[in-house]
Amino acid sequence: MKKLLAIIICVVAAVNVWADDKDYIQVDWYPLCTDSVGWNIYTGGFVIGWDNASGIDVNMGRSIDIGWLNVFGAKFKTRYGQRITAGVGIDWRNFKLHNDFRFHQDGDILSITPYPEGAESKSSRVKVFSLTVPVLVRQRLFSTVDIFAGPVVNFNLHASVETTYKLNGEKVKESSNKIHPVPVTVDILGGIKWKFIGAYVRYSPCHVLQERYAPSFTPFTTGIIMGF
Repeated sequence: MKKLLAIIICVVAAVNVWADDKDYIQVDWYPLCTDSVGWNIYTGGFVIGWDNASGIDVNMGRSIDIGWLNVFGAKFKTRYGQRITAGVGIDWRNFKLHNDFRFHQDGDILSITPYPEGAESKSSRVKVFSLTVPVLVRQRLFSTVDIFAGPVVNFNLHASVETTYKLNGEKVKESSNKIHPVPVTVDILGGIKWKFIGAYVRYSPCHVLQERYAPSFTPFTTGIIMGF
């Protein structure tokens, strides 16, 4: 036991001597979610928005966009108020039609048609789930105000359609998980932030679904961003 104690004392003394040596190499490890100058590990950017689209009649008030811009990523901060962020995120979009029309699938072809005669319309929507890669540049304007913009690459992994309505007093549900999204699309995202909350707009020049299988439409989203 005395020998073990002596060894421990010698090791501690050696470490203290080494720590006092000015020639040793010091490594700075940035903790998660800091805002130091240089590289930082980064997570954040929770978004909730409302989807509109050109090409189809979307009910924007009931078409919700929910996402997490950077589940995991990196941030580089300069001394002049710029921040460049890049990472991997997730996004879930919902395009819901107004009550007069529905998405209807016949084989592989998805179209927009009126509800059957006598039907009481309920809901018809397309949902798209994406893995996203945003690359955004932020510029500090004032002490608590930033503007930001950049591209977001979407890897559209899953899409589905669901329509529900009542016909002759009975509920009818039509759904499918095979509606052929465009595999990769690119959006342009921009906005303004005050402290931890802000507003954003997101436009995509790319079609959501493949043209040979479905109506052509491009989304436009406005919403709120938090923790970015």
